[in-house]
Amino acid sequence: MTGAALLGLVVALVAVIIVVLVLSIPVLRGRRLGTRGIVQRSHLVCPRCREAFDYDWIPGASFTAVRLGKGRYMACPLCHQWSYFNIWNSMVARPADASPAVGPR
Repeated sequence: MTGAALLGLVVALVAVIIVVLVLSIPVLRGRRLGTRGIVQRSHLVCPRCREAFDYDWIPGASFTAVRLGKGRYMACPLCHQWSYFNIWNSMVARPADASPAVGPR
């Protein structure tokens, strides 16, 4: 194996390790808060209609929302107006018998 090929393999391996670690941080934080599995729950309040709702989300995945760091720019499921929601700081534990309330669509 040449030096360039070995360097490329090491860089690829380091990149994979970094991606796995970054994606596992919300799951580990959620487990400390008492959530179950990979689906996290955040209790959000819409800044437009002032109504509260629970939002189930998967770290690293969004289908109808724009991921912006620790938050998402998405439509409120109650008033349907687009706003920024900080889903990271509003994570809550889910009861053992809870089914998903509102989640990524």
